[in-house]
Amino acid sequence: MAGSRAADAREPGQIREEAALSDTVRAPRISLAGADDRRARPRTSLEAGCTVHLAPSMSEAQNLEVVRCVVEHWNSADFEGLLELYHEDTVGRTTEDWPEQAGWSSKEEMRTAIADWRAAWETSALAIDSLETHGDNVLLRGAWNTRGRVSGLDGTMPFSIVFRLRDGKIAGLEWFTDDDRAVAAARDT
Repeated sequence: MAGSRAADAREPGQIREEAALSDTVRAPRISLAGADDRRARPRTSLEAGCTVHLAPSMSEAQNLEVVRCVVEHWNSADFEGLLELYHEDTVGRTTEDWPEQAGWSSKEEMRTAIADWRAAWETSALAIDSLETHGDNVLLRGAWNTRGRVSGLDGTMPFSIVFRLRDGKIAGLEWFTDDDRAVAAARDT
């Protein structure tokens, strides 16, 4: 393709970085036959059931945009802009399978947690693999791309985050290393 480099000519991590900047969202597709249909292939008859693709509602679309803004603010080191996306009483926590247990129950405690995180990492960028809405919850699958401040070592840690939104702002979030648990939490409304 003119104007773009071949995938093998890209620097390590660049493909994930480009994916994080993409507007692509994977929304769940639901079949009237009762089974998930991720292929969305047209059918020649209605005997096998038909597939209906549900577009996100306006509030779901807004929730997706809020989560995209979280990633954008984090990656541009605009932490004050990031905090504006959260309610004052926001609650965050890591699950017991997360490498380091952490949590907060206010925006001020979140500010402290961000400062602690930034003190440990020279660089820290979020990459989005996919976003899904489940009512007022948004499931983000992605990875942290980091460089240790002391070690200078680069690392990538895959994760899932469930954002719980209320009135257009984030009221809570949970960090998961187990995607199945994250999906279950996202579906729990």
